[in-house]
Amino acid sequence: MGRKTRIGIIGTGGISHAHMTGYKALEGVEVAAACDLSAERREAFGERYGVAALYGEYREMLAREDLDAVSVCVWNNGHRDATVAALEAGCHVLCEKPMALNAREAREMQAAAERA
Repeated sequence: MGRKTRIGIIGTGGISHAHMTGYKALEGVEVAAACDLSAERREAFGERYGVAALYGEYREMLAREDLDAVSVCVWNNGHRDATVAALEAGCHVLCEKPMALNAREAREMQAAAERA
C-alpha cells in the first residue's frame, strides 16, 4: 500500500467524533491534523485520538499540512468559508449538513468545487 490518505478535521466538537469513528475504521487513512478555536477542545481531541498536529485556525492548518481531504465539522455558519478555503488548498471536502445557510452560499461552495 502506498501513502495513507491524510485527513484534517476542521472543528473538534460533537460531530467530529462521529467522523473520527469512521476514519479510524478505514485502512489507509490517517487523521493527520485537527483545528478548533477552543484550545481545550482541540487538545482533548488530539489526546483522545492521537492527533499531534493541532491548530487554532483552519487556514494555518491548510497552509502547513499536506492534506488530501478535510471534514468540515464547524457550526453551520462556518461551513461555506471553511469549505471554500479547503477546496482552494487542493483538498477534497466532506461538509456536515446543512451544507450552507442559504442557496447563495451553496452555489458559492459548488463554484469553488468546480474550480478545484
